[in-house]
Amino acid sequence: MQRQYIFTFQLIFLLFASAIAAGQKNAPEWKYHFPLDIAPKVSGSFGEIRSNHFHSGLDITTHGKTGLPVYAADDGYVSRIAASPFGFGKAVYIDHPSGYTTVYAHLESFSNVLDSLVLALQYQQQSFTINEYLEPGTFRVKRGEVIAYSGNSGSSGGPHLHFEVRLSEGQKPVDPLSFPTPVKDDVRPHIAGIKLYPLSRGTTINGEHQSKYLPVVFYDGAFHLKHNPKIQATGTIGVGVDVIDYFSNSWRKCGIHSIDLKVNNQETYAFVMNGFFFHDTRFVNSHIDYAEKMESGRTIQKSFVDPYNHVDLYNFNEERGKIRMEPGKNFFFSYEIRDIAGNRSSLQFNIEGDRFLSETTEIDSCALVIDAGNSFFFEKNQHSVAIEPETFYEDIRGEISVRKSFISESGTVFSVLDKTIPVHKSFKVMFPLSDSISLDGLCGAVLDGNLKPQFAGGEVQGEDFVIESRICGDFLLVRDTVAPVLYLRNQPFQNNYTNRSRMLVRLEDDFSGIARYDCFIDGQWALFEYDPGQNELICDFENVPFLEKGNHQILIEATDNAGNKEILETSFSY
Repeated sequence: MQRQYIFTFQLIFLLFASAIAAGQKNAPEWKYHFPLDIAPKVSGSFGEIRSNHFHSGLDITTHGKTGLPVYAADDGYVSRIAASPFGFGKAVYIDHPSGYTTVYAHLESFSNVLDSLVLALQYQQQSFTINEYLEPGTFRVKRGEVIAYSGNSGSSGGPHLHFEVRLSEGQKPVDPLSFPTPVKDDVRPHIAGIKLYPLSRGTTINGEHQSKYLPVVFYDGAFHLKHNPKIQATGTIGVGVDVIDYFSNSWRKCGIHSIDLKVNNQETYAFVMNGFFFHDTRFVNSHIDYAEKMESGRTIQKSFVDPYNHVDLYNFNEERGKIRMEPGKNFFFSYEIRDIAGNRSSLQFNIEGDRFLSETTEIDSCALVIDAGNSFFFEKNQHSVAIEPETFYEDIRGEISVRKSFISESGTVFSVLDKTIPVHKSFKVMFPLSDSISLDGLCGAVLDGNLKPQFAGGEVQGEDFVIESRICGDFLLVRDTVAPVLYLRNQPFQNNYTNRSRMLVRLEDDFSGIARYDCFIDGQWALFEYDPGQNELICDFENVPFLEKGNHQILIEATDNAGNKEILETSFSY
């Protein structure tokens, strides 16, 4: 009966793999107009592993320039338009009759007609930040029409265009390079190393109860483990692979499309980056070895799947990609890794089942054990932490403690597990509030790697100060009573802006960050664009429709996340 079950499972897996292979081979029929008319150079690929998310599009470098025309991929209508100091910055979304939506982000500006719409919305809502969904057909566009100009807005590290293709139904991103494009790629993925993991009690790798990283080298047209080491293991192990990809004529590190692992020629694990929903993107922290990323910077993609990783990108054996070693038996591991263009890299190695199974493990019997499938509550010295089910990707063993601290307003640091543990959902960290603690500027913080407090928000709830966090670590209470810095930059003599097209204002905060700002000219709300990367507000005078020649009064109010407010009030001429 067991043999029949395994055979049925393997058959289903093979059918699945065949379907995936067919999907890779036969690209979708839709052929869109490429959004830039320069020779395309990719600086970020679809599905590439980023901080806390899979990359949802294609980054196309604009060679350090901004203001390049951005073209509509096909006929359609603008379904959404947005502007923000963060994230995508200025962005346009177009729905197409093909059933796809294309997204163009980090823009410098919009086409004239869209720019007029955005400006009207910003004044209507009295906010630079807008996110407007438009009725179908309100703004129709033609294939190849200029809809915007490339830029560096939002959370962008340099001038480029972020381009996405999504299934309109469900807004599920798919790889823009799965369609015909002018992007060239004849470079195979580069395998830098593998990592072996002990995953059960008594498991050893070369006699030790710890993970082991093994570098990989390339010679004779193939990848090999460096020095061809002998590897022995007992118990249940997992494997991960350190791999990146490049595009033709580019040294920008990008992501791969698929990973296939066979053990003794049996399908064990398969990963295919064929699209994902945004609500699943944080599962990237389970997909990788999060602790390794935090400690060394290496991005190891695990070839086994945690119990509470639910993203639909895998197929695996009945052990979720884990391998049970058998004493005296040789296990042949075979990796095949592809990019979206079909370039392939492979790696083979052997692991021998050790004949001696360790009966002990180095487990701290004093550590807390958290069942990731259930809620968890812990309280000590009136400090408490509340964790929902499936906040973690697997059961957690660690420590939660309270210690004294002279830098914390409460006199304590609340240590919740370890920062190398990935967290999927927010959990609550609660500090007791005594009558002696002033609430003025009180806020939560978490210690970084240099033991420096970083803002973590929080608020008073009843008799507690509650911080909601998606990282583990050392929490404390600090006080921020310093208002933001606010002053005119490069101001002309006597504030005479007659010969200038814009006004620049310095805006920065030393800890909690800017929560809100409002700008008024002669008592009327005026549009100032916030660039947090440059710590400045920018007012293009042409975007202030009521501004006339003459003398004016300006008032700017800025508030940080701790509630501290600063006001700039002065006169200028234009």
